[in-house]
Amino acid sequence: MGKLMKKNKVVMVFFDILVLILSIIGGLAILNNSHYAMELLYQRIGLFEVGLILVMYLIFYKIFSLDKMIWRKISVHETIRIGLANIMAFLSCMVIIIIRNDELIGTRAMIVITGLNVLLQLAVRFVVRYYYDKKERVAVKGKKLQSILIYGAGSAGQMILNEISRNNEYGYKVIGFIDDNPNLKNSIIYSVPVLGSIDDIEKVVKKYAVECVFVAMPSQPLNTQKEIINKLVKIGVDVKTVESAQKLIQNKNLKNSLRKIEISDLLNRPEIVIDDMGIFKQLDGQRILVTGAGGSIGSELVRQVIKYSPESLILLDINENSLYEIQQELKMLMRSGDIPNIDIKAVITSIRDFDALECLFKREKPTIVFHAAAHKHVPLMEYVPKEAIKNNIFGTKNLIDLSDQNNVKLFVNISTDKAVNPTNIMGATKRFNEMMLQSKDANSKTKYVAVRFGNVLGSNGSVVPLFRKQIEQGGPVTVTHPDIIRYFMTIPEAVSLILQATAYANGGEIFVLDMGKPVKILNLAEQVIKLSGFQPYTEIEIKFTGLRPGEKLYEELLMSEEGLKKTDNNLIYIANPIVNDSESIVESLKTLESLLLMEDSEISMNLHRVVPTYSHKEKNNEK
Repeated sequence: MGKLMKKNKVVMVFFDILVLILSIIGGLAILNNSHYAMELLYQRIGLFEVGLILVMYLIFYKIFSLDKMIWRKISVHETIRIGLANIMAFLSCMVIIIIRNDELIGTRAMIVITGLNVLLQLAVRFVVRYYYDKKERVAVKGKKLQSILIYGAGSAGQMILNEISRNNEYGYKVIGFIDDNPNLKNSIIYSVPVLGSIDDIEKVVKKYAVECVFVAMPSQPLNTQKEIINKLVKIGVDVKTVESAQKLIQNKNLKNSLRKIEISDLLNRPEIVIDDMGIFKQLDGQRILVTGAGGSIGSELVRQVIKYSPESLILLDINENSLYEIQQELKMLMRSGDIPNIDIKAVITSIRDFDALECLFKREKPTIVFHAAAHKHVPLMEYVPKEAIKNNIFGTKNLIDLSDQNNVKLFVNISTDKAVNPTNIMGATKRFNEMMLQSKDANSKTKYVAVRFGNVLGSNGSVVPLFRKQIEQGGPVTVTHPDIIRYFMTIPEAVSLILQATAYANGGEIFVLDMGKPVKILNLAEQVIKLSGFQPYTEIEIKFTGLRPGEKLYEELLMSEEGLKKTDNNLIYIANPIVNDSESIVESLKTLESLLLMEDSEISMNLHRVVPTYSHKEKNNEK
């Protein structure tokens, strides 16, 4: 491929030299109204003048990268470069000619030669473009072109139009622009009309049978973009977006620059602003242990933490495959120079194994622990409460105790909104962990904090991947209840706020993340179906299955006895602590050990003895 490109460059340079020589001969013939241009060449111009013209013009061809142009893609931009290269070469030649007081060639001759040269260069290139365009049109003839609208008539939208116009292989036919600037309505941009604003889009889509809308307005605020995308999805048209005009330039390929709309694009969430310097001060040069490092939250923690220059990262997980994947991902990013080259260790072990953890703490000496390892699946844990208690509570206790014994500076526990007035085993174990670490914080040099938030989109076992799988199988999409609502944020959003919360940690806090407005799961299911290219109810059925064991219609982020304090970030709050003395926690742990000897049903009925806010599922289905 490299040799072929080099060969093509040589051919292009040869053609430009040939065109320049023909321009010199042709210019002299025009000026002298003579067919004996070659004779005039010897009579009027010496070898120095011919050499000067050739050398100066070739120098400026190189400066303006004419040798790197793709002739079959020539457009206005390339035409301007050719014109500028010739003008600069003309001026340089004239300066030298004037300094030498050279009478063999005059200004008039140089103007004609340069003008003719520009015309011939452009003519050759446009002939090549016409040839390839015709070839492509023949190739796509009979192929149905996809009718598209471009939302946004600014620079990004115009770049998309130009790219589609230059390349028939994309298979797109641009019907027109949509833009909310009233001054642009009914105007024409590169022969393409502006058909209206967002208010006209449904009418335009139906009138022109539009199949897809490209949203090209990267400079607009995120919430404005989300509102527009939501309206487009409701119409039932396919939607793609370009993140930035710069990306379009870098990729040099439209399909690599456009991405399909994800469900996260539809969430009406506030834009997150992070104090990077505050996080950097907390994490820079630290030895950081992440438990559950192969999971959805754990792996994203690892990706974001590494950007703040820790001394080392210890990745701990019981799942060898997911741990291996994140380890390899980090190695690739380090090799490419995208992240700092730091010491990374992957450790396969269980948080239940105290002895293995103790060896790890003594060997690696972590200074900060992010604890994301847990059993999180609500319905499954209802059937195996012993496993939930062993892993979520006693596994966490191992890490809390070892952090205290090994002088860890900061311990961050990843909690959940299901810990608030829990109605399921998983939520109850998470609430007990909050109580346990607040109790420990009061008697330790280690700062213990928890970060509490709701559901994250796309995490393992979450609802959106389940919906997608059901749609792939032809449906039905299952929703437990028509009125069930949940709070959602994306995994990167949640993790960036977790890291921001650590910068505010003084010890003992439960940080509560602002999850935005709650989302009705039924509406979410309808949107996922539409994003998959189907219509809900008619093409993909939605079936209601009833609330599962331990499931509530709504989740809460705060208990009634907790109040909230603001932080410097308007998306992070601190729940006022509820004091749990260490003696009561010790007694509760003994009770939990005794519960492990009981039957599963008895555990569920007695868990309120250690988590007073826990409500057994049989009392709870009305919520």
